[in-house]
Amino acid sequence: MGFFHQVSMNFNFLYFSFVRGLYVFILSFAITDTHSQGGLCPPNLDFENGDFTNWLCLVGSVANIGGVNVVSLNNAPPGAVHTIIASNNQELDEFGSFPKSCPNGSGYSMMLGNKFGGHEAEGISYTYSIPIGTTRFSIIYNYAVVLQNPDHLPPEQPRFRARVIDVTDNTEIDCVSFDFTASSSLPGFNVSSVSPSVLYKDWTPISVDLSRYAGKTIRIEFITSDCTFNRHFGYAYIDVNSNCSGNFIGSTICEGDAFASLTAPFGFQSYQWYSNNNFASIIGNSQMFSPDPTPVVGSSYPVIVTPYPGFGCVDTLYATISTGPKPPSKAGADKIICSKQAFQIGTAANPDYLYSWTPANLLSNPGVANPKVLPNLLVPVQFIVKTTDAVTGCFSFDSITISPIRVDTSSNIVGKQVYCPVETLNNTFTVKNTSSAVQWYLNNSIITGATNHSYETESGVPGVYWALILQNGCFDSTRLYKISFSPLPKVNFIVSRDVQCLNSSIPFTNSTTIATNDPMTYLWKFNDGTSSITPDVSKIFTTAGNNTIKLIATSSNNCIDSIEKNITILENCSTFLPSAFTPNADGLNDVIKPFLVGMKSLKRFAIYNRYGNIVFSTTKEGEGWDGTYKGSKLDSGVFVWIVEFIANDNRAIVQKGTLTLIR
Repeated sequence: MGFFHQVSMNFNFLYFSFVRGLYVFILSFAITDTHSQGGLCPPNLDFENGDFTNWLCLVGSVANIGGVNVVSLNNAPPGAVHTIIASNNQELDEFGSFPKSCPNGSGYSMMLGNKFGGHEAEGISYTYSIPIGTTRFSIIYNYAVVLQNPDHLPPEQPRFRARVIDVTDNTEIDCVSFDFTASSSLPGFNVSSVSPSVLYKDWTPISVDLSRYAGKTIRIEFITSDCTFNRHFGYAYIDVNSNCSGNFIGSTICEGDAFASLTAPFGFQSYQWYSNNNFASIIGNSQMFSPDPTPVVGSSYPVIVTPYPGFGCVDTLYATISTGPKPPSKAGADKIICSKQAFQIGTAANPDYLYSWTPANLLSNPGVANPKVLPNLLVPVQFIVKTTDAVTGCFSFDSITISPIRVDTSSNIVGKQVYCPVETLNNTFTVKNTSSAVQWYLNNSIITGATNHSYETESGVPGVYWALILQNGCFDSTRLYKISFSPLPKVNFIVSRDVQCLNSSIPFTNSTTIATNDPMTYLWKFNDGTSSITPDVSKIFTTAGNNTIKLIATSSNNCIDSIEKNITILENCSTFLPSAFTPNADGLNDVIKPFLVGMKSLKRFAIYNRYGNIVFSTTKEGEGWDGTYKGSKLDSGVFVWIVEFIANDNRAIVQKGTLTLIR
């Protein structure tokens, strides 16, 4: 087994045409048949320990070195790229849709590598000696392949290698060793329905006749590698059964059986059954064959298995007739349980038996001796267990009926579940199951004394209400009722001026908010009887005077708030200035500026002293005079103002007046 210890392997290449694709190799290494004779096999060759005992696990890298695909591997503990898989695994390969666990495998298989490219390589090997004097020794390994072809150069492509090696003579055993490099021209491959760039080969058996290698050391090795870059990958599944002999149990006549059916290993191109070891006459030519009359226990039937061209060697196997008792099946006594209860059925497992329960979807694990019935069973269900002797194949059935007690948890509510802050919370909850015991809860805390079938909420107490119901010794809970307060909208709107001009279009901008960002609806009301439901609105007033504008906002939970504002509509619009101001920094009347009522825009606002000298001037609307000139405060006195503006009809208008500065 030191063959792989810190060693680089140079793989020869076959040069193929290329397509883009994905490289995956799935392989099962099986020994003739699941019904084992097993005496010649070394320990854990079949992974039946559920681990990698006696196997050498390896990890490393792959590179294109001088036009050669070089794989470097080192000893490594089992882990990220070596994974045990149980035979009851029902997963399918995502590209070829074939089972990841070999249909003709044993109790355990393993996964070698992963589907994450990173110029990585993985390997695993087992080295053992075939006993001296062995006359029949055959191995069958099954493989399925999926290839990702990234269209690199051949030394850069993903790759898989399976080899059976005569270590004693340092030779590779012909026709049972394979080297696959990603290519579009590999024989026997199909195009994946998932991706047209993906090619796959379904399960294929390879029979290895090792009868002439008695006394020699044999190594079985499997190696996967990604492309030499960091994107495309390859991985494998490997399975080994426990029979290392040309003999296999073709049929077991179990207690009460009246016939025998011989079954050869699956997946070969053709089968030829013979009546005896002299191969005088062919008596069957399919994988399954039923001799008539029923053969004698201990008799043997040779079968020649022929693989598909290019995929293995012709081999002769021997099916023997065995006998055995049917194993006892113990499902357990019928049981009445609470529907919410997970209940264990069956009995303690026997390591020599295989178990299969139906219906599988209602059990925690249908492949074990004592699964749990999943909770929330709705009706009585009969569970059936099939118990199979892993060696003989004999089986028996037993059943158990689980009847659930369902607690009636139906309930209703009177009153709203969402209230507005101005409302009083008032709800009544009722359990319809009047024959039960009840306890009401608020926010998972017991409501003291609330044990009647109806419960009326206390005013102003929001939260989550529910009831625990006890019926016939079983507990269950009602649905949850969440009672909450929804926030009120904070209603507001913006209008540019509270004094406007007759027949002018006045915009009103909605600035309403709500804490929960609920969608809201709006209603504008004007005192002339008109209204609008748009978020923002523009209004032309045709009558002078005071007008009231009301905005009503309603949340999705029907919570309502409103606001009113007043504006004055002038019949004749003009410029207005106060007659005096007091710039004393008290925050009141510290600045004098014109008010443009109904005007379009300001051209100029200017202040003159009594000598006719200008002391302030601006063209910016909203900018005013603070009673200073060149940074100095002016004394109290009378000043002249001039305002030039553009009216709504684009006329240029000039207005003059006086004002008094008071210190």
